[in-house]
Amino acid sequence: MSYLLSSHRETWLQKNALMVMSVLSALGALLTAYLTYGKWTQQPVALCGAAGGCDLVLSSRWAEFLGLPTALWGFVGFGAMLTLAVLPETIAVIKKWRWLALFTGVTAMMAFEVYMAYLMIVELKQFCLYCSLSIALVTGMWITVLFGRRWLERGQLLMWGSILSLLTLVVTHGVYMLQTPPADPLALQVAAQLRSIQGTMYGAHWCPHCQEQKALFGKAFEQVPYVECSPQGGPGTPQAQECRDKGITSYPTWVINGITYRGLRSIEDLARISGLPPSAN
Repeated sequence: MSYLLSSHRETWLQKNALMVMSVLSALGALLTAYLTYGKWTQQPVALCGAAGGCDLVLSSRWAEFLGLPTALWGFVGFGAMLTLAVLPETIAVIKKWRWLALFTGVTAMMAFEVYMAYLMIVELKQFCLYCSLSIALVTGMWITVLFGRRWLERGQLLMWGSILSLLTLVVTHGVYMLQTPPADPLALQVAAQLRSIQGTMYGAHWCPHCQEQKALFGKAFEQVPYVECSPQGGPGTPQAQECRDKGITSYPTWVINGITYRGLRSIEDLARISGLPPSAN
């Protein structure tokens, strides 16, 4: 596989590609460092409303990857690309492999960001300012690497990029699938009890605390009676008729045995108020 460079006249981007890569990767490192800090300290993120956006993403089950904040992995990626971009060519290995390493790293990051975009649009259904900025920065880096050099074997390069992207997507999806917590025995019993007494959770897909409530149940939540109160979009869209009839004003809200309970509830608390026998707890 050959990735030799042609010797034609360079464009502005080809002359300044390393500078552009340095700026973009530095901005990405600062961005992801800030998001990692917010995740670790549980501090609110600026410019993101408490009802959704980045707050929802940072509290969702996708906010961690292999036990670490997802933003931290982004920081590692941006930091590695920044290091490759600024190291001098007096280092033999850098002179020989810099651009292929940049292409490999940025392509993997691009595939990961595509998966994040899918989660943001399809799963969370919420715009996230910082996530979008990260996606834009990685896209800019990928374009810079691809067009910042004249790759002689661009077809082979794109083939390698396609294989790498597919591998990254498969591994990413597999990790997140394995990270889904197994159903806790008590959570399964509470879910069964709620079904038997028609106890119901009312929530919205964009609500961070609803995501936390679902995460407490793990896979058992699939068996919990649930009503989506915001089926037409994000905050401000018309509420589902059933939620209006029940007078639901905040999420999550539980209606159990005719009594309304507002806010996040532990599995043990739900076991108690649903009337689950103490011996089951």
